[in-house]
Amino acid sequence: MLSTSTKTQRMMQPIWLVCLGMSGVYFYGLARADDGSRDNIHGDLILMQGKWNLVDFVYYRDNLAQRIPKAQRRGTRIVNGNRYRLKLTIGMQQVDDDYSFRLYPKEKPKAFDVTLPDGQTVIKGIYEINADTLRRAYVQEGQPRPTQFQAGDQTYQVWKRAIDPPLKQTGKTPQPDA
Repeated sequence: MLSTSTKTQRMMQPIWLVCLGMSGVYFYGLARADDGSRDNIHGDLILMQGKWNLVDFVYYRDNLAQRIPKAQRRGTRIVNGNRYRLKLTIGMQQVDDDYSFRLYPKEKPKAFDVTLPDGQTVIKGIYEINADTLRRAYVQEGQPRPTQFQAGDQTYQVWKRAIDPPLKQTGKTPQPDA
């Protein structure tokens, strides 16, 4: 006859295996995507932080470009972690919403997924970033991720980092906020 502690150990063994398997899946996901968590911050995610201004917006349909005139486009995006606030006006359409995203910086070209405010819809895209410029191309839900910029059926955007104007000279030394 088995002792109570031996029975307990045998019953717990499948639970431990399940936990081990689930942790393996979790850590695989972390290694694959940059989701903004403190444990998994990639240089591109750090570069994306802050405020950006829209400088170009182009629809590509069947490799034909429809550039939105400068007077009909304006936008800002403020990135904080793996979330951003988008305020965008394209012609008569206006957007003012929060989004979450994941980066895949090891993909060629670098890729991203954005989850729309409904929490269900995911759009796929590619990106390129340096210190002050972010280029993005993405497709509608259910379409394959673009493989190059400015081609096929995609929306192409260029963003420039917003630089706050310098403080006015008052002759006084700025004091830290209390």
